[in-house]
Amino acid sequence: MTKRPLLAAILALAAAAGALAAHPAIAQTGAPPGGTPTPQREAAPEEPQQGTAVVYRPPLRGAPGGRVGGASRGAIRPPAPLPTIELLAPDDHAGQTISATPTLYYFVSRPVAWPMQLTIRAPLQPAPALEATIQSARAPGIYPLRLADYRARLEPGIVYTWSVSIILDPKAWSRNIVASAPILRAPPVSLAESAASVEGQRQAATLARAGLWYDAVAAAFDNRAADRHAALDRLMEQVGLTEAARVDRAQQ
Repeated sequence: MTKRPLLAAILALAAAAGALAAHPAIAQTGAPPGGTPTPQREAAPEEPQQGTAVVYRPPLRGAPGGRVGGASRGAIRPPAPLPTIELLAPDDHAGQTISATPTLYYFVSRPVAWPMQLTIRAPLQPAPALEATIQSARAPGIYPLRLADYRARLEPGIVYTWSVSIILDPKAWSRNIVASAPILRAPPVSLAESAASVEGQRQAATLARAGLWYDAVAAAFDNRAADRHAALDRLMEQVGLTEAARVDRAQQ
């Protein structure tokens, strides 16, 4: 997610969901590996700022849907338990962003010894809009997926479905571990004042109040070293991602 261009349009954004488009477009020319897990901090963080509680307010007219967690269906029984995947997304509606190239985040409960894949699908389109191999997670934690790295763009007003998969059996997709969630790029409709000076935990709080889930998570993730992961973990807990929040706190 490109932070600075977005900050000038944060405070007065309407969380309006556009109608689905019949022919959405999303470009893809590369497939770099995925990101890295939330690192442990080396220096003591600053105390969280007062008066900046992060409270996510879902859009008034949020698109239906919600995340679906990924877990094994029992077809493959390795010596150790299989990992599970949770996408950092709302549980009962489509999360929103104002970025054409947002950063998406997923949580994995264990190291992954199989190939992993990022997929983005648009409605009424048989072929994926984006399908790319990502680096397998090396440890439990939260990992970023920057759409800008894949030269992919979301069109406004379209509810896409993004998913992260662990490919246990490339010949039988039903055996794989797949987590999915909807995402909507909501166009900004007005600009009351500049928010370029909003930083740190206030940035995540402002985005969360505006109903911009994915942008709030990205701001909280970027600020996690300064606030002891407080904003990120609070956002996850508000949408039921309790295990992800617990593991994230343990990695401080």
